[in-house]
Amino acid sequence: MTTEGKAAPGNPGGRLWISKGHRNVQGLAFDEGQLYAAEFGQNTWDELNAITVGANYGWPAAEGAEGLEGMTDPIAQWRTSEASPSGVAFARGHIFMASLRGERLWAVPVAGGKRVGEPRAFFTGEYGRLRTVEAAPDGSLWVTTSNTDGRGDAKDGDDRILRVTIS
Repeated sequence: MTTEGKAAPGNPGGRLWISKGHRNVQGLAFDEGQLYAAEFGQNTWDELNAITVGANYGWPAAEGAEGLEGMTDPIAQWRTSEASPSGVAFARGHIFMASLRGERLWAVPVAGGKRVGEPRAFFTGEYGRLRTVEAAPDGSLWVTTSNTDGRGDAKDGDDRILRVTIS
């Protein structure tokens, strides 16, 4: 929407929204004009969605890939114990997703709004809950932990900002 509260140019049907059917979006990232969104599911599936203007992502009728008519399935999904996604960033052909409950950094290979390979997990359990991931100008990632908020197991030195180089 515009700062005046009107529909932004290009929104479907002059509506305020560009997509609907989201439950709890936790992170947004762009890859050359393609928007991706990570979101918490209710109890079963967390999702990574490639956002298409006018699409319905299914909530509350669908959680995860349901294949329901008129609804768009996520390009990747995880059990809530493996993810509980937070921040996301695009770098080097991947969406990187920080995971709170899953305590890992996911790398999902993408191109043109499609997943082009299997998601891969890094640092599982090593740094606790991961909150934010941001791509740096040099192609590395900045990742933050979230262990001192009463939900994680705080270790000496928490919370931290980690620099991750991608190989």
